[in-house]
Amino acid sequence: MGGRLLFIGDIHLGRRPSRLPLELESFGLRADEFAPAAAWRACIDLAVASRVDAVVLAGDVVESLDDRFEAYGHLKAGISRLVAADIPIVAVAGNHDVQALPRLARQIPAFRLLGAGGEWESLAIETGAGITVQLLGWSFPAVRVRQSPLESLHFSPKPGVATLGVMHCDLDAGSSEYAPVSRRSLEAIPVDAWLLGHVHKPCALEGDSPVGYLGSLVGLDPGEPGRHGPWLVEVEGAGRVRAKQLPLAPLRFERVELALDELDSVAESEMAEALFAALRGAMERVHQRIRDDLAAIGTGGGTRLVGCRICLSGRGRHHAGVRAWLAARERHPHETWDGVHYFVEKVEERAAPDLDLIAIARGDDLPALLARRLLLLQEDDHRCDTFMRQAARVLQDATSDTRWRRLGCEIEPGQTLRELLLCAGVHQLEALLAQRSRLVSSVREIAGAEDPT
Repeated sequence: MGGRLLFIGDIHLGRRPSRLPLELESFGLRADEFAPAAAWRACIDLAVASRVDAVVLAGDVVESLDDRFEAYGHLKAGISRLVAADIPIVAVAGNHDVQALPRLARQIPAFRLLGAGGEWESLAIETGAGITVQLLGWSFPAVRVRQSPLESLHFSPKPGVATLGVMHCDLDAGSSEYAPVSRRSLEAIPVDAWLLGHVHKPCALEGDSPVGYLGSLVGLDPGEPGRHGPWLVEVEGAGRVRAKQLPLAPLRFERVELALDELDSVAESEMAEALFAALRGAMERVHQRIRDDLAAIGTGGGTRLVGCRICLSGRGRHHAGVRAWLAARERHPHETWDGVHYFVEKVEERAAPDLDLIAIARGDDLPALLARRLLLLQEDDHRCDTFMRQAARVLQDATSDTRWRRLGCEIEPGQTLRELLLCAGVHQLEALLAQRSRLVSSVREIAGAEDPT
């Protein structure tokens, strides 16, 4: 067995998880059990129990300078346990903790800040297996760094010594205020791995020379779905480095697709019950994916709460009924499997009614006009370019207004402006058609009442 180091990405001590269910306490749970501090404690438990050779933090340990007092207590408690177990702890500063982390390092002598002031620095770690591992690190000297830190790096590898680079940076982002670097530049430097902080989505980090993001320690909002946790990096020698993610995060967000057309065979009177069962089934499919992660962790840590974002898709005849049912409900199913609590964080509707836009567009009324516009959007017709530019300006103005955030409105990651417009337009068309249908029915009733026969 070679050297074993535990690398931890962005912790953001002081930040609170969002989108937790209002009825959390009724599950026998508390919000602080899912904060970064809880995940940090789980990492310390793992590090001590596994007897790792070092713990390395890749920046943004603290959410902000204002959180340094809270962070101090959590960091000190964890570091004290590591020191008692004779496990070194090393960190680099990120853009969030450029002031807080150096202060904390001065207050806690056993906490080693690597590359302080933006000066590259190396540190040798002697592992229990008799292998020397060299850490090469750089810390943010200011909140904004527009040049690549690699421009000041002059590094020559030591023969037979594995070197692990660690820093907080913006990978392949072009121009950036947060230490922009390119993957090609990193790979050109003779180190065995680059383990990075800053972006909260973890990379795969596969192969003998991993390069990429560790990801945040715990996903604290639905925009950070999937696996989160520390990485166990095993070093057998120069050129032989393996990284394995340990999904220790107590809170996890997942997205699951639910095809609305699967409900087409259900009678209208049974639709609500069928939809409830479908939501529950969607959560159970999420658990089947997570169960393997739980087995990998074993006891003493891992996922305990999962927020499921259900993404409705497809074209179904119950579309209007589903929308009405979802709008009328304040709560959605909650389930527990293998000690893990699952709740519906949100139902995201990207489904569409079963409408024949071409047939509707042949008319000469308002629904027909809207249907023609939707067909142009679907076909990405150039005649929509002016409209798209106008819509982009309106959306930008709306989302920059503080009142937008108070409404709790969200634009999903990866959702394009065209998709937003199509979704809104289809919903409006459905409402116009329903209004027209009610008007026609009313006219017929009136005509029938006035018919003397």
